Amino acid sequence: MPEKRYGSTRGKILRAAAKLFSKSGYHRVTMREIAQDSEINAASIYHYFPSKADILKSLYAFYSAELHKALPDLHALLRLAETDPPHEVLMKAEFHFDQEARDFLDQILITAAREISADSESERFIRENIFAPTENIIKPLLQRMVELGRIQPLDIETLLTILVYYCFSAAALNHSPFGNKPEKYQSDLSFIFSFIKPM
Repeated sequence: MPEKRYGSTRGKILRAAAKLFSKSGYHRVTMREIAQDSEINAASIYHYFPSKADILKSLYAFYSAELHKALPDLHALLRLAETDPPHEVLMKAEFHFDQEARDFLDQILITAAREISADSESERFIRENIFAPTENIIKPLLQRMVELGRIQPLDIETLLTILVYYCFSAAALNHSPFGNKPEKYQSDLSFIFSFIKPM
């Protein structure tokens, strides 16, 4: 978690900012509010982050680093695609975070989703951390399964779009009164992958 990577004060600031940004929106939250929620002096927050934009960049950088550590091994999955049931292989392709990390990362994702239409940095973040990883893992897997005759041909682009939209909605639901427990998330993914028909 950020406390361990950035030191406790930086970590507290990032945790507070992610929580506030995801609830109220980046532009509505002040540095003073972040400092107050972090339980630090309002003036000292600028020692750690010169601006709110630097906090947002640090949140995005943290998410990217955590995501890349959680990415599955594509080569191993491609080998499994030759022998294992397609549905099982696809379920192993999902990125897994522990619950504490998932809550924090969801807040960052919600923040980026809220800002995507107004901020090119947020758009780039979404493309690099949601669209690209999904495409770079799932697309070659599905293409290989089709080539091997393991699954029926399908519209891969549409399936990728459904998966990306589900990632957005799952993050939002996780921080809503509805909740989105990990078991439900896995169940929903399984349902999406059920549209892929084995040969």
